Amino acid sequence: MKWQSFVALSLLTSIGCGGAKAPSGAARAEVESATAAFHQALRTNDKEAFMSYVADDVVLMPPGEAAVRGKPALGAWYATFLSQYRTSSLALSGREVFVGGAFAVESGSFEWGLTPVVGGPPVVDRGNYMQVWKRQPDGNWRFEREIWNSSASAARPAVK
Repeated sequence: MKWQSFVALSLLTSIGCGGAKAPSGAARAEVESATAAFHQALRTNDKEAFMSYVADDVVLMPPGEAAVRGKPALGAWYATFLSQYRTSSLALSGREVFVGGAFAVESGSFEWGLTPVVGGPPVVDRGNYMQVWKRQPDGNWRFEREIWNSSASAARPAVK
């Protein structure tokens, strides 16, 4: 069993043990809609749309960096990222989405095309990711946690 499946299964089992009902088809559709819109905002470098899917207590764990904690910190991190790179493509594959109660876990592989803002050749990053989504009190799904790794070494342009 893949470790991602194990983590998601453990999460869903612990949720299930708390008496939560099995997720409805509607809940899965809501999660899929939120993740699709979130990834589309990333593809189009739309910071406002991207941030609209982020929970207040978000934790982002990018490769080779300290964890980014909280929505304001993530907004600053993403603004810095956009000052250095623009997404030119984003392909997700091998996606698995597990929905249970108020939580959903998405995992898979990515291929992320990035164009340096300062010029130079585009870079492609590849790796694996895992995201945790949580249904908020208003009923909307928000991005709570993410960690990803990079299988390709992407040269970073100098910031001027």
